[in-house]
Amino acid sequence: MRSSELRRQYLEFFCERGHKLLPSSPLVPNDPTLLFTAAGMVQFKDYFWGRTKAPFARATTCQKCFRTTDIEEVGRTAYHHTFFEMLGNFSFGDYFKQGAIELAWEFLTREINIPAARFAITVYEEDEEAYAIWRDVIGIPTERILRLGRENNWWGPVGNTGPCGPDSELHYDTGKERACGPDCRGVACDCDRYAEIWNLVFMQYDAQEDGSFRPLDRKNIDTGMGLERATAILQGAPTNFDIDVFAPIVQAIEAAAPRSLSKADLPFRNTIADHMRGALFLVADGVLPGNEKQGYVLRRVLRRAIRAEEKLEIRPGSLPSFVDPVVESLSAVYPEITGARALARKLISREEETFRRTLRDGERRLEKILVGLGKSGGKTLPGELAFELTDTYGFPLEMTQEIAAESGVSVDLGGFEKALQGQRARSRGQVEVHTAMSADAEATDAGKRPTEFVGYDTPSDPIEPRKTPWGVEATLSHVGDASEKGNCFVFEATPFYAASGGQVSDTGVIKNLARLGEARVVDVAKNPNGVLLHKVELLEGSFSQGDRCQLSIDVDRRRRIERNHTATHLLHAALRNVLGPHAQQAGSEVTDRELRFDFSHFEKMSPDEIRRVEDYANVAVLADHPVRTDEVTLEEARERGAIGLFEEEYRGREKVRLVQVGDVSQELCGGTHVRRSGEIGLVRIVSEEGIASGVRRIRAVTGDRVLALLRDQEAFAARMRAELGDDPEVGLSRLLEKVATLEARLEAQREAETNAKAEDLLASAVETGGVRTITGRVDLSAEQLKELADKIEDRARPAVVLLLGDAAGRAIVVCKVSKGIGGVNAGSIVRHLSKVLGGGGGGHAGFAQGGGPNVGKLDSALVEGRKLIGDATG
Repeated sequence: MRSSELRRQYLEFFCERGHKLLPSSPLVPNDPTLLFTAAGMVQFKDYFWGRTKAPFARATTCQKCFRTTDIEEVGRTAYHHTFFEMLGNFSFGDYFKQGAIELAWEFLTREINIPAARFAITVYEEDEEAYAIWRDVIGIPTERILRLGRENNWWGPVGNTGPCGPDSELHYDTGKERACGPDCRGVACDCDRYAEIWNLVFMQYDAQEDGSFRPLDRKNIDTGMGLERATAILQGAPTNFDIDVFAPIVQAIEAAAPRSLSKADLPFRNTIADHMRGALFLVADGVLPGNEKQGYVLRRVLRRAIRAEEKLEIRPGSLPSFVDPVVESLSAVYPEITGARALARKLISREEETFRRTLRDGERRLEKILVGLGKSGGKTLPGELAFELTDTYGFPLEMTQEIAAESGVSVDLGGFEKALQGQRARSRGQVEVHTAMSADAEATDAGKRPTEFVGYDTPSDPIEPRKTPWGVEATLSHVGDASEKGNCFVFEATPFYAASGGQVSDTGVIKNLARLGEARVVDVAKNPNGVLLHKVELLEGSFSQGDRCQLSIDVDRRRRIERNHTATHLLHAALRNVLGPHAQQAGSEVTDRELRFDFSHFEKMSPDEIRRVEDYANVAVLADHPVRTDEVTLEEARERGAIGLFEEEYRGREKVRLVQVGDVSQELCGGTHVRRSGEIGLVRIVSEEGIASGVRRIRAVTGDRVLALLRDQEAFAARMRAELGDDPEVGLSRLLEKVATLEARLEAQREAETNAKAEDLLASAVETGGVRTITGRVDLSAEQLKELADKIEDRARPAVVLLLGDAAGRAIVVCKVSKGIGGVNAGSIVRHLSKVLGGGGGGHAGFAQGGGPNVGKLDSALVEGRKLIGDATG
C-alpha cells in the first residue's frame, strides 16, 4: 500500500464513522507557548483545554508535524524524523476508551489487514479499564499486553496543570531478527524490533497545583499514528527511509554522491532526506533561517544536512537540488510547497555557502581540541572551549556535541552555560522601564482597575459636547510620584494612548477644573492590570485625588502618528506582495516623525523592489480606502484572513480589534489609525537595512514629513547648483576630472621624491661580506615607507633595508631582508625597535613592520637598529 493510499483510506474510514475532516494546520502554530505543531491535537488545544466549545464531536486530520526533541537520532534510527505526517482521530466528549480502541483495532486489522498476532499493546500500569478492554473486548492475549509506568504511558499535563491522562500504544513486531540481542526488553526496548504505530491518549484528568488529579467533566480522545511508520510496516520496508514517499529524494542523494554508498553512509543519506523535507515545509509556512526560535531550528536543520553532505563527499552547492524531489512526492497533498520551491532553493544555497566556511574553520579548531584531549586521556570537552567555538567561530553547540560524541567525548554543558552567562553579563545594556510609575500606582486600588481608553473616536463623530477624545472630562483617581521630574496621574477614563504595539504614547495637557492647575503629559504607560499611567510635568497650580480634570491630547501629533501607523499596515501588505508571504512583521516603531518597520527577509532589497513597495502602498493611499475597525472573535479574524501578529497579546480574549484598509490589508491591532487611507498623503521609504540575520528594516515618512523631506532635498539641490552650476551632474563630472588630474600630478611628484630619496639612501649604503645595508630616517606614511623599502631592496639586493619615520605623529619602522641572507631576521629587529618606540609590530624573516607613539625616540631607535644589523652581519 502506497503512503498516499494509506492517507486516503484512513481519512475516509473515520469520515464514514462520523468524524469531520479538517485540513492540516501550519507547522508554526498560533500559540506563543509552542515553537512548532508537533502533534495533531495542537489545532484542537483550546477544545481540549475547555477554553472554547468544539463545534463538532469528532474530527480527523492528516497533520504535518515538526519535532526536534530527538534530532540527534534522525538518520541513525529506522523511524525518527523532524518532519512527518500524523494521522489522527479525535473525540470531544463523545466516545472514550473503548470507542478509541475499537476504532483503531478495526482500522488496522480489518481495513488494512495487518495480522493481529503482530501487535503488542502497552497500557498505563494503573489503567485497569484500558487493560480490560484490550484483554476482554479485543481479545489480546495477556502476554502481549504490557503495563508500563508514567514515563511510557502517560500524557501531560503541558506545564504543571491542565488536561492529562493515561495512554495506550500499539506496537508492531517487525521480527526477532530486528532485536538488539538476547537482552532485548521487547516493547520496552528502544531497538528497532517493535515499532510504535499508534498512540491513543485518554484525556480524563485535570492536574491541580497540589499534584492531585480531578476527573474532567468531558473526557476527550487524542490519537496519533505516524504515516511514515505505518507505511513502512505495510510495505515491509526495513526503515521509514525505504518507503515510497522517500524514494525520489533518496535516489537524488545517491545519484549526487560520487561513490556507491555503504551501510555506514546511510545515516548521513537519511539525515539529508529528512532535513530537506523539513526545511522545505518550514519555509513554505513562513520560517526563514535566523538566530532565534523557529529560524534557529531551521538553520540548525540545514547545517546538519550540510555536514551530512560533506560526509558523503557530495559536490558543494548540491543541497538546493534536493528540494525538487520533495515537491515531486508531496506537492499533490501540500500544494504550498510548490510555491515555496524557488525561495527554499535560494535560502538553502545561501545557508550552505555561509556555513561551509564556518564548518571548515570550526571543525579544524575542534579537531585540534579533540586531539589534545585524546593525548591527555580526557573525555570531557571544557565548556569554555565549546563556548569559544560558538562565540568566535559561529560553530553551533549541538554540532560540537555531535562531533565530540563521535570521538567518545562529552561536552561540559555547565561550563558552557557559565561562559554564556558571563558574556551576557558583560554585554547587557540598560533597559528603561516604567518601574517607578507602575509600582507607585499599583500600591493603590486605582492601580488595579483597568482604565477605559476613549481615544479612538474623532472630533467629527456625533458625540456629546465636551466628550470628544481631544477634551475628555475625567476624575483624577490617583496622584503619585513617578520620578524626581514628574508625577503619575491615573484616571478612570482617558483619551491618551499608552505606548504599546510599537506605537508611542500620546502627549498633551491636563487642566484642573476644580482649581488652578495645569500639567503637561510627557508619557503614558500601561501597567499589568491595564491601568494607564500618565507621567506629567506640573506647569502651574496643583492637583489632588478627586479633582475633575480636562484631558486634551496634542491633536496634530496624534494625526501624524495615525498616518504613520496605518502606513505600516500598507507597507506590510506591500512587502508581502512584492517579496512574498515570508515577509512577516518582526517589530515596529510608530512615532509622529517617522515609522520603522522590521520584517523577515533574507537579503538586501533591490532599488526596484523598494520602488515597487512604495508604489503598492501609495496606490492604496491615493485610492482613499475606508479604514474600518471591528470587534470580532479571534476565530472570526482568522477566517477573514487577518494577519495576527504577536498573538500572545490576543489569545484568550473574547474579542479582538481588527483594522481593515479597503481590500488591501486587515490586521489585528489596538493602535490608532486614520479614517481613510487618503489622509496619509504620501508614503516615502527613506532607508532599508539589515538589523539581524534574516531581519530587514525600512524607515519611512508620511504626510507633511514627506513635504519636509522634499523641501530639504530641494534646498540641497539648490546648494549643489550654486556650487556646481545649473547642471550639477555635469559640474560634478568636471570637478572629478580636475581632482583626478591633480591626484595624478601629486602621485608623479611623490614618485619623483621617492626615487630621489632612494638614490640618497643607496648612496649611503654600507657593504659587508657582499651584503649591502641601507638605513635611514624618512618621514613618510607607513605605506609609502614600505614602498620605498621595496624599491631600495629591489635595486640593492642582496640587501638589508631599515627605514624609520614620523607618520603624522606616529613612529613607524619597516625592515626588509633579501632572500638568502642568513642571520638577519626582519621580524626580530622590528619587534625590538617597536618596543623602544612604545608599541609593537612583527612579521617574518624577510619583511616586518611596526611602530609606536614615541616619535622622540626615532633617532635613538635608528642607531640601535644599525647596531642590531651590524652584529647580525658582522
